Amino acid sequence: LGNLHDFDPDVHRVEKSALKSVDLYMLVRLNEVIEKVKAAYDAYQFSTVYHTIHNFCTIDLSAFYLDIAKDTLYIKHADHPARRAIQTVLYETVVALTKLVSPILCHTADEVWEHIPGVKEESVQLTDMPEVETFHDVERLKATWNAFMNVRSDVLKALEEARNAKVIGKSLQAQVTLYASGKTRELLENIADLDKLFIVSHVEIDGDFEDAPEEAMKFSELAVVVEQAEGETCERCWVISKTVGENEKHPTLCTSCAETVINYYE
Repeated sequence: LGNLHDFDPDVHRVEKSALKSVDLYMLVRLNEVIEKVKAAYDAYQFSTVYHTIHNFCTIDLSAFYLDIAKDTLYIKHADHPARRAIQTVLYETVVALTKLVSPILCHTADEVWEHIPGVKEESVQLTDMPEVETFHDVERLKATWNAFMNVRSDVLKALEEARNAKVIGKSLQAQVTLYASGKTRELLENIADLDKLFIVSHVEIDGDFEDAPEEAMKFSELAVVVEQAEGETCERCWVISKTVGENEKHPTLCTSCAETVINYYE
């Protein structure tokens, strides 16, 4: 709700055809939750309702999407397409989840409903359950991101090991070098913004899995080297970048943040 404070669904909603792959994947996952929860209600399986919603909020949202969305939501300018796309996903999510929990958390759902921008009905109890949507090429999308989540889990293990060894502190202090072969390499080469998805300062895809140095942490078709990122910490986005200091007007910012501040907030 806090991240929707400046979002008007009639003005800022991004069409599904313009969403990034990860944003569309989250809507597909939300759609699966809607389908499963509605079926559970019909069968009076209220424990399934609870566990399905809880797992989605804990695993898909908190541990993944909201975590990787923070930089875009807080650092990009207000009308940046990537920011509005994430807000679109958050809007669709909060509306659907509020409707899904309304039969069993009626007062809480009504309180949430009062603060959702753009809703027409006075109470969530006056709405219908969300509809199950269809998506184009959904199986390929799910396969891609399910495979990525496995890779991300491996990278997070390597980051944790580097943190325990005092190589890095926070993950944004890290530079990650990946050595991958086969389908894993193909997957990584076709997903953009790996640094944001891993929440590190820099990601580089180097040689094949067999080329990985001895110090790399090795998994199936993937080896990961974690090092301290080179450069200075941008005081706005906290990313360690070699471009910090290049802008004379804003010497404590990376070039991306400096451009945003100059072009949209000055």
